[in-house]
Amino acid sequence: MTNEEWLNQQIQMLKQQATTYEDQAFYEALAELNQALATRIEQRQGELDGRIWNATKW
Repeated sequence: MTNEEWLNQQIQMLKQQATTYEDQAFYEALAELNQALATRIEQRQGELDGRIWNATKW
């Protein structure tokens, strides 16, 4: 289980326990932010790998 998956599970658990709409909306936005950050991290790792393995710059 990755950190992203663990955090998403925690957020979903907190969202289910939330009693107000505002709290539920907060946790939903937090889950979206978590997904966006995970996507950015994956893209940056791919960019880094591409730059490292660029044979023309060796």
